[in-house]
Amino acid sequence: MANMILTPITLWKDFDDSLPLNEEFLPEEEREGAVMRGVYFLGRQTDYGRVKIYGRYYTPLGLESFPAVLILFEAGFPCDEKLVMHFIKKGYAVLGVDYSGELGDGRHTIYPRDIDYANYARAGRAMQYVDNTARETSWYEWTGVARYAARWLKERPEVTAAGAVGLRTGGEILWKIAPYAPIDCFISIGAAGWLAYRDIEKFSENGNVVFSEERHRFIAGIDSQSYAPYVKCPVMMLCAINDKKCNYDRVYDTFQQINPEVEKAILYSAHGNGLIGRHSFVNIDLFLDKFLKKHSVFLSKPVSFSVANENGSFKVRAAYDPMGKVAECGIFYTENTATFKARDWTRKLGDARMMGKDNTFVFPLDVYEGSEKALVYTFVRYSNGFSVTSKIQEINLGEHHKGCMKSRIFYTSEQGTIGFAAFRRRAGSIADCFSDSDHVDLELLPGYGGIPGVTTRTGIITYRVSEPRFEPSEGASFRFDAWSEKDAVLKVVFYSDVEEETGYTETFFVQGGGKWKSFLADAADFKSDRGASLASFRGTVSVVFQGEGDVLINNLLWL
Repeated sequence: MANMILTPITLWKDFDDSLPLNEEFLPEEEREGAVMRGVYFLGRQTDYGRVKIYGRYYTPLGLESFPAVLILFEAGFPCDEKLVMHFIKKGYAVLGVDYSGELGDGRHTIYPRDIDYANYARAGRAMQYVDNTARETSWYEWTGVARYAARWLKERPEVTAAGAVGLRTGGEILWKIAPYAPIDCFISIGAAGWLAYRDIEKFSENGNVVFSEERHRFIAGIDSQSYAPYVKCPVMMLCAINDKKCNYDRVYDTFQQINPEVEKAILYSAHGNGLIGRHSFVNIDLFLDKFLKKHSVFLSKPVSFSVANENGSFKVRAAYDPMGKVAECGIFYTENTATFKARDWTRKLGDARMMGKDNTFVFPLDVYEGSEKALVYTFVRYSNGFSVTSKIQEINLGEHHKGCMKSRIFYTSEQGTIGFAAFRRRAGSIADCFSDSDHVDLELLPGYGGIPGVTTRTGIITYRVSEPRFEPSEGASFRFDAWSEKDAVLKVVFYSDVEEETGYTETFFVQGGGKWKSFLADAADFKSDRGASLASFRGTVSVVFQGEGDVLINNLLWL
């Protein structure tokens, strides 16, 4: 059996999830509008005993029966009660189950010693590789925990229906239980498989690789795209643009492999810089309302688009669900086809009042005339608030096409907040996955003379410095305007890598009040942590502005 390639069928055909649960409740703890009880119940049997699963069971006050949601947080992260309370307020019970195992002093799932690699902190190669078979991996044990947790929740007498929400690694686990566990629907967030393709760009010359036998074992038995055809319940996929943990270029590939008879939806969050936008909660609520509360809710069918070259100008023809009333629609596009972790996505909105027959709309694709390729996707929000997006499609523009000219100006406030994203701060997120409105929302505020500028209290980032139409020439200087009501220090960091680890920093003093202040700097003015100067702005990936209070930024350009 060693080194055997196991599939979603052969890997799980002998798994026994019917053993007695033997639950053990801990004392109740009050929460706002809810009661939380810690609970232990038993999982699968190993040679050294059974897995002892720990979870937190939250139930809404004042209700005797209710639908419930199983939440699997990202491995290594605690149960975030901000997210839990969102579901409690909607009338759901929540089971937050631990699969990470021993991490610290808190209560956790206890794994027998023969599967110690199920503890996330000690997973090692058992999480990243299939050295023997997929049964000897952390993923197998985590999936076993989730299957028993789903069964425990479904068998609760007060639970009328059970769905599941998984964040990142938790979402990957849900794909593995969906063909077998008693869940009525699930939502996968920042998780769609393709882990064996980590850091392999889809839209690049190196996108096709030859894998080893070990990689084939991993893909067949662990990667979520292999499970997608076997999913039987409704599924919604949420992901974030520029997410450094999830290759969103490949998410739709998994979506397409789901059985066509299964109800499904997909949504990208475009400007959270790796975080899921708060608007996605509308989708989550409507999706669970439909499949757990059995409400009559319109959920869009998948949307599509085509691109045509009309006399040298490219047009995007989007087709939305004809059964829905369109409230907002548009396209996103970028000319950076290689680096999925650091792209500037330009948004172009359509006027829903000008919608064509059967909910079709035509958008001009105003790309840089010097670009040979672009990536495009379309989105739509319907009148009930439900939003969906299409696949991300690569467009070959060719050498001769009409388009916009190269520009030294890569941002003015006339563009609103387009071109910027909130600089990702995990401390200001919900469950390390969702944007928190108190920390990462972009804002456009008025400065001197009523002229607006863009700011956030935790920093803003733009990737336009690496977009073909905006990238600087060799030897260029950087100029920008800033304004603050009070004296403030503004830190500007140019990053030369997509992980935003290698930065070159310069600080600027912004005198409070009065007119807008203009600043001019050369590349050599920006220093690394070790004092090395930035050789050139050309080749940088992004630039981040972090100011004290509401420092406003405007008119970014190269000289």
